[in-house]
Formats: sequence, C-alpha cells, structure tokens
Amino acid sequence: MRTPAEKLEPAVRDPRKLRMTALILTTLMVISGVGVYIAYLKLSERQADVETPSFKGRIEKNFKVWRQDESEGDFASMEGEVFVIAPVLFSEPERWAHTRGVLERLSQRYADRKDFHIVCLTIDPENEPPKKLAEYAKDLGATLPQWWLAAAREESVHKFLKNTLKMETIPYRKDGKWDYDGTLVVIDRDRHIRKGTVKMSARSRSDAKFDFEAAAKWGEKHPTDGDKERVSRDLENLLVNVIDHVLAQPVTKQ
Repeated sequence: MRTPAEKLEPAVRDPRKLRMTALILTTLMVISGVGVYIAYLKLSERQADVETPSFKGRIEKNFKVWRQDESEGDFASMEGEVFVIAPVLFSEPERWAHTRGVLERLSQRYADRKDFHIVCLTIDPENEPPKKLAEYAKDLGATLPQWWLAAAREESVHKFLKNTLKMETIPYRKDGKWDYDGTLVVIDRDRHIRKGTVKMSARSRSDAKFDFEAAAKWGEKHPTDGDKERVSRDLENLLVNVIDHVLAQPVTKQ
C-alpha cells in the first residue's frame, strides 16, 4: 500500500551525524596509509597544493650497518647528503613490489647525483645477512654507493624504526610471518626526517605517508575515473617533490 503524499516528510540531515561520518571516513583513510588522498579528491586538474616538506624529527645518533658488499656503512657518513630509507623483507619481494618500482625509478631519476642514496634496510637481518644481500642486490641492480642494501642487529634495526623513524608498526612476527611498516622515509642533508605536506583545506595541512603498497591497494578498490594507479602516481610525484626540495637546500646543521 502506498503512503499518502501528505504523510511524507523530507529527510532532515543531522549535522552532527554528517560530521561523524566524515570523521569516520577520514580515519579509515588515514589508517589505510593514504589519507592524503582526501586532498587530491578536492583539487582541480589533479594538481596537489604542495607545501614545504615538514620536519618530523632527526637522526641524532649514528646508525651503523653492513652493506651488500659486506662493508660497514653508517648514516653519519652521509651527513650533507640526501637519502631515502625503505624497510623491506627481501625474501618476500611481493610484499614491496610497488615500493620496489618507486625505488627503481628514483635510482634512475637521480643516477647522476652523488649526493642522493637509497637505503633498503632489512627487518629480518638474522635471515638476510650481507652475503644474501649481495644476491638481492644483483636482482635489483642495486649498486654502491647510490643504492645500499643494509643489515644490522635485529634489535638495533627495530629500535631505530620505532624510536627514530617513528614507524607506526614495529616489525613483529605473527603466526610465523613478519608484519612491518614499509613506508619510505626521506632524510635531508642535516639528517632531518622530512614529510610531504598537502593542503587539506584553507586552514588544514596533512603529512603524506609514503606507503606505496597501501596506495596501490586503495587504487585497486577505489579507481578514480577508471584509473587504478592515480593514487600511487600522485603519491610518487609528491615524494619526488620532497626529494627535489631537500636536494636544493644547503646544509644548515639546525
């Protein structure tokens, strides 16, 4: 039986419920690792309003590693240079396949720069010692001095990721498998940790989380105009903007 028209009432939108819905959606996006995508959706012609990269701490203490040629390296020796740190599990390349593609493109883009480096830091050094890193380096085409494949004591690596880089997920084993945060981190000439900053609104800014695995998953489920790679591509462009910015800056030793 149809309801008489006079009985019908227009829906009333509760502002509080709308705000709560927006908050929930925003939280879900941030948890997924690509909350910055909210900003992209609001920008015309797919152009991000990129601000100066923000400061998110500094590598105060030296961190020593062993590299793919079994030589010792340390981050203090790279002061005055720019590098990107990528926590990875070399034995499971499928878990960082999209990140690998980004790193390969960075390696090519900055091939002529002696002041830029990539550091892939294994989160499982006990099973991925320098001798194995040499094999992985060959597969990646990663050569020193530009591209480091690095290992250190497991405890040291995990403390570094937690206390210095402030990773959201500290490596841990669950049912025999590693869980970890594979977000890329940019380090400037003064060993400051830098993040991409995007304008969310007239008064709001958001830091980008350079998690390319999460970005790829988001794009698969939520393609923009049929483009599944839109989120990953925009995030990579933002990463390049951050790197270009810090490469253009002198050493300040703030």
